[in-house]
Amino acid sequence: MKKLLLVIFVLCLVLTQSGCKRVNFTQGQAITTGSRYTVVIDAGHGGKDCGTIGADGTEEKGINLSIALCLYDFLMVCGIDARLVRSDDSELYYSEKEKSRSDLYNRLDFVNSVKNAALISIHQNHFEDEKEWGCQVWYSKNNPESKVIADNILGSVKHFLQPENERVNKVSDSNYYILYNARVPSVMVECGFMSNINENKLLQNTDYQKKFAFAVLAGICGEV
Repeated sequence: MKKLLLVIFVLCLVLTQSGCKRVNFTQGQAITTGSRYTVVIDAGHGGKDCGTIGADGTEEKGINLSIALCLYDFLMVCGIDARLVRSDDSELYYSEKEKSRSDLYNRLDFVNSVKNAALISIHQNHFEDEKEWGCQVWYSKNNPESKVIADNILGSVKHFLQPENERVNKVSDSNYYILYNARVPSVMVECGFMSNINENKLLQNTDYQKKFAFAVLAGICGEV
C-alpha cells in the first residue's frame, strides 16, 4: 500500500505542475482504488460571500477553491469519482428566484442529489488569538463514517504536514448547517488559521495547497 501511495504522489505532482484545474480523465488513465463513495467537494463560500479575512486582507473563498480544485484532480487521477459543488468564484444558485434563500440550502440539496456521496467541505479558520494554528476537522453526527473519515484526514495532515498539531476533531452542531443536516458521511476540513500570520502565508502558497490537498486525499484513501 505504501508503494501505491508513492505512485499516487508522483502522479499528483506531475498532474499539478502547471497548477490545479478541472481535468477530464478517461477510465484508462485512472488508478482504481475501489472507493464506494463519490466524493463531493464543497469549496466554502464564493461570490459575494468571501468567508473569513486573513491577516493581510486575503479572502478565504479563493484559498478554499484552490485546495478544492487540487483535491478534485488528485481524486480523479486515482480513479475516485468526485464532484465539485463550485468550480469558480460563485455562490450556488440555479436561478434568480433562488437567490432569496441561502446558498447553503442549495449546497445541501446538491450533496443529497449525488448517489453514495461523501462530503468533504474545505474551509479556513479564524480566531482572535493570532497564535492559534493548525488543521481541525468537524464531522457530522448523522453517519458513523463521518468520524472515521475526519480522523483519517487529520491523522494524514499531521503525518505529512503538521506533526506538532495537537488538535482533535469535533462533532458539528447546528452552527454547521450542512454537516448538521447531512445524512451522508460529511466532514468540514478547517485547513488552518488565516488569523495566524505565518499560517496565512502558507495557505496562500500553491505548493502548500497541493501538499494539503494530497494529505486530504491520503486521509480519504485511509492510507495513513
